[in-house]
Amino acid sequence: MRRLATFLIAASLLVAHHSTAPFDMTKSTTLHGVVIDFVWTNPHSYIHLQSDGHKWTLEAEALNLLRRNGWTKESLKPGDEISCMGARAKDADVYAMKCFTVEFPDGRKLIATPTGVPSKPPVNAR
Repeated sequence: MRRLATFLIAASLLVAHHSTAPFDMTKSTTLHGVVIDFVWTNPHSYIHLQSDGHKWTLEAEALNLLRRNGWTKESLKPGDEISCMGARAKDADVYAMKCFTVEFPDGRKLIATPTGVPSKPPVNAR
């Protein structure tokens, strides 16, 4: 019985960790800004972005998925200007997004999350 309880708790933590529940997956948003920091790590990588006077946290996928989509730990550097299309946090007081694509001013695009792109047209984040 104890093993079963331990297994169920561990399984629920894994599922909860990979949840997109904090994000509004029904609408896409495009955010423009300047990279503060790029955290190249597992289980998720993060982009910290300065936009309209706010520090945003953009969640991307694990390193193996990012690598498959052309990313390296040098893909983003502080000062880089980017646009991120993704799903904003449901709580408007939280400056966070699930990032699906990153676009550079020269038109290059990198996929940050290969699945789950919202189906509605992008709106500008504010």
